[in-house]
Amino acid sequence: MAEAAGVSRTTVSFVLNDRPGAAISETTRQRVLQAAATLGYVPSPEARALKTGRSDIVLCLLPDWPITGPLGVLLKKLSAHLAEAGLTMFSHQRNAVDDLTQVLQSTTPAAVVAMCDLTPAEAAFAQQRGVHLVAWMGVIPGYPDEAGLRQSDVGRLQVSALAGLGHERVAYVLPHDTDLAWFSDPRRDGASERAAELGLAFEHVRLTDDVGSTTGLVDGLTTSGTTGVCAYNDEVAFSVVKAAQRLGREVPRDLSVVGVDDSVIGRLSEPSITTVSFELAHEAENLAALLAVGRNLPARSSARPAEVIRLVPRASTAPPGRA
Repeated sequence: MAEAAGVSRTTVSFVLNDRPGAAISETTRQRVLQAAATLGYVPSPEARALKTGRSDIVLCLLPDWPITGPLGVLLKKLSAHLAEAGLTMFSHQRNAVDDLTQVLQSTTPAAVVAMCDLTPAEAAFAQQRGVHLVAWMGVIPGYPDEAGLRQSDVGRLQVSALAGLGHERVAYVLPHDTDLAWFSDPRRDGASERAAELGLAFEHVRLTDDVGSTTGLVDGLTTSGTTGVCAYNDEVAFSVVKAAQRLGREVPRDLSVVGVDDSVIGRLSEPSITTVSFELAHEAENLAALLAVGRNLPARSSARPAEVIRLVPRASTAPPGRA
């Protein structure tokens, strides 16, 4: 490259590394940059890490979740905020046999955000390698959970919404996919706790992937006197609504349904589905600030939103016996 630009290797190094104090004319700098572009030069991240002593990678360690809905939105916003700080985000979905030590043997990120639990050994290994750890919905021994969102609060809000309409017997409907238990179990537990506080009758059931069994499940709920359903998400809520309609039950007169995620399927359903929506913009900003330690991020408000989660009332809920 030095030969192509007609300058010394030292000058090339000064220009490409943007070294402060180097007396390089603008004409020479542009000549070097043009030569780099012509030759297809790309800075080596490994070399930059050796020079600066740190990587530009942030690793998001995830359980085996579907990357859709609010989680997909969060990761997209987080990636954009980290890019502002010169960081690149990668995500890794761990399975039942891998662990963080194996991942860190092939790459050493600047930081790891744990959206799943780490063992003491994993945390110690990361610390030994100088990796900045942030717990976000996951458990890292000795680290606080920085997430403003608690899954149990989702279930509590769903039950509160139904109780506020006068429902005295409610059920929580779990998805058939048990891989979602990290989300669904705390939501169910939060719903159960809130129902107990309010003196409501409560039960929980799990869908299968069979349409006929879903219809039977909903038939059992309505026959037993259940008038309100908290669904794991809008897809589960949609399944419950359609099963009720196949049985000749009217939603919301015979059965009120509250979903989660504020998804397209919930908005387009007939009736449209009351849901729980997430405020994730501030969560992404806060998480990026925690991960980009020592980087210059744009100034952001330190105030948290009044509601990390909020109810979006729609046509699928009403007082018992009323449409």
